[in-house]
Amino acid sequence: MTVNDLYMKRACVIAFTRIGCTSPNPAVGAVIVKNGSIIGEGGTGAYGCDHAEVTAIKDAMQRGHDLSGAEIYVSLEPCSHFGKTPPCTDAIINCGISKVHVPLMDPNPVVSGSGIRKLIEAGVEVNIMHNYFQPASDLIRSFKKYILRGQPFVINKCAVTLDGKIAASSGDSRWISNEYSRLFVHKLRSKVDAVIVGSNTLVKDNPMLNIRMNDFGDDIKNSLSDCCGCMTGRDNFYLAELMKSEIKDYKDPLRVLVGIPAEITIDCNFFRDDNYLIIAGEKEYERALKTNKELKAISERLKIVTGSFDSHEDSVRFTLNALKEKGVMSALLEGGGALNGSFFNAGAIDQFMYVIAPKVLGSGIAPINGAPSERMSDSLLLRDVSTVLLGDNLLFSGYKEEYNFEMM
Repeated sequence: MTVNDLYMKRACVIAFTRIGCTSPNPAVGAVIVKNGSIIGEGGTGAYGCDHAEVTAIKDAMQRGHDLSGAEIYVSLEPCSHFGKTPPCTDAIINCGISKVHVPLMDPNPVVSGSGIRKLIEAGVEVNIMHNYFQPASDLIRSFKKYILRGQPFVINKCAVTLDGKIAASSGDSRWISNEYSRLFVHKLRSKVDAVIVGSNTLVKDNPMLNIRMNDFGDDIKNSLSDCCGCMTGRDNFYLAELMKSEIKDYKDPLRVLVGIPAEITIDCNFFRDDNYLIIAGEKEYERALKTNKELKAISERLKIVTGSFDSHEDSVRFTLNALKEKGVMSALLEGGGALNGSFFNAGAIDQFMYVIAPKVLGSGIAPINGAPSERMSDSLLLRDVSTVLLGDNLLFSGYKEEYNFEMM
């Protein structure tokens, strides 16, 4: 690994630490180097705050460094336009940085190469580090879909038995996976903006849908960190960092309920605070209010978005649009077979993360109850596949599309 690689890897690690805290902006990391030493570094702030490059420049200046002739390593092309903040290219040029290292261009059409051109025209040398394209692209898949397609990036997470069941016929599912896998899921939740469940999951499980990494001991955390060395297939930088990083800066994701059951109670975990959103059909909501007095009593203060749609696929599209309006860039789909099937039929699942446990039920509930398929050729072939052993569980990760989906 070259010196350039070390600095760019550090920038990517910083970017990873900011995922889940910057939406709808991409999480970016920046490292400033002069005379062979790091003099400043930083990551993207919350939406409307400083971008990574400016954070790193301020960090270097606060340390008393002169940035003339310094080099900056950034995990994504610097922006060149005015948005919530001024262009990062201007900050780089004005402080005297002489060389910029980037692994890939910003997929945002407003930038997409214009940042690099602006730097070159100002006399700043730009080095494209193609060997870091893959790690850097692993970090911004959600942003790319959000900015190009106007929808959140959806990860379907399931724990399944070896014969492909997410629960027994009764609905019991605790626990299919081991502690390493469950800790992994809590770390994954810390990197998404929302967690989506359906009405069946809400009624049967009364889930918390929060982040509980403190439930796991240091032995589990250390063992999970060691698992990243067992990855096969795509060497996914995002997955590796999820396993080995100690995640400190996080907040619970938005809890999203698709559909509204008539038997919902207001003292369930879903309503424990205001960090939730219900998305339901207008007629469905009206029926629930007629049959549930508890729900009707709090209807004026419910955080709910209703719409009119004729199919499950239409409801999925309505859900994604509603979440986009809330600034949700990435969402974890933790539904049952019915909800997962609706998202699958709508083509709305971008990444599948399935934990396979060495257990055989013989019968039970499948993870996706989609439309009937007559031919194996109808199946979705996943791309950029990675597998990791988490103790005696196997984590399988695959994407619906390659990173450069717009070129396919």
